[in-house]
Amino acid sequence: GLEAELIAHGMAPQGVQLAHNVISGAFKYALRMERAWRNPAKSVTPPRIVRKEVSPPDIGGVKRILALAEKEGHPLFPCLHLIAYTGIRRGEALGLRHRDLNLEVGTISIVQTLGRSLLKGLIVEPTKTNAGRRSIDLDDGTVDILRAHIGRQMLQKMELGGPYEDKGLVFCGPLGSPFNTMMVTRTFQSFAKREGIEGAKVHDLRHFHASVMLQNGQSMALVAKRLGHASIATTGDIYAHLMPGWGKEAANAFAKAMEEG
Repeated sequence: GLEAELIAHGMAPQGVQLAHNVISGAFKYALRMERAWRNPAKSVTPPRIVRKEVSPPDIGGVKRILALAEKEGHPLFPCLHLIAYTGIRRGEALGLRHRDLNLEVGTISIVQTLGRSLLKGLIVEPTKTNAGRRSIDLDDGTVDILRAHIGRQMLQKMELGGPYEDKGLVFCGPLGSPFNTMMVTRTFQSFAKREGIEGAKVHDLRHFHASVMLQNGQSMALVAKRLGHASIATTGDIYAHLMPGWGKEAANAFAKAMEEG
C-alpha cells in the first residue's frame, strides 16, 4: 500500500503515520458528506514508531561551545545561550520579538515561531498548540546577556539608519531581517566541531536543558511546561530513561510511609 511505498522511499515512520492520519481524516469527512462508503485507511496499520533514546551533550561540552561563541563575539551567541538555558526550540528563539521580553521581571513569552516553507521561504506562525504558548522564567545571567545583546542591536540600528528594517525581532540579521533557520544550525555545528563534538544539532540544546533540569531534581511537570509539551506523558517518554533512580526512590519512599503509618 501507500505506507509501504513511503517507507521504501525513505520516509520516517513518524511521517508515514502523519500521512496515514491525514488520509484517514479525509475519508472520514467524505463519509460524513456521503461521498464515500468506507474508509480504506482503517484497514491499514501504520508502522510502529520506535522512539530513540536521546543522548544530550554533557555540561562541559555545551559550556565550551557557548564560551567559544561568546569569545568570538558571534551575533548568534545570545540566541544559542538562550536556547541552552531555556530549552526553547530554534524557531521559537528566532520568532522572539522585543515585545515578548519582560527583562524587568525576567521572563520571555513564546507566542510565535519562525519556520521555513519550500514555497514561501521564511514564515512566522503562531505556536501550533496552546501548551506551546507559554511564559518562561530566565536566570539573572541570561537576562544580562539579553540586555547586552539588545543594547548592541539598538546601537547598530542607529548607525545604519535608513537601510535597517526593524521587524521587532530579538535575533535578526545585520539589517533587521529574520535569520535563516539553517544559519543557526550551521553556526552551532561549526562551534561544536571545533570543540571536537561531531554530529551536534541545535535541538540537542533543548534535550540538554531538559536533562540537566531533571537530573537536578526538577519535576517532570515543570520541565514539560517549560518545554511547551502538550502532555507530561510526552516528556516522560523522551526523558524518563535519564532518571534511572526514580523508581527505587519511589519504592523506598512508599515503604518508609508504610512503616511510619
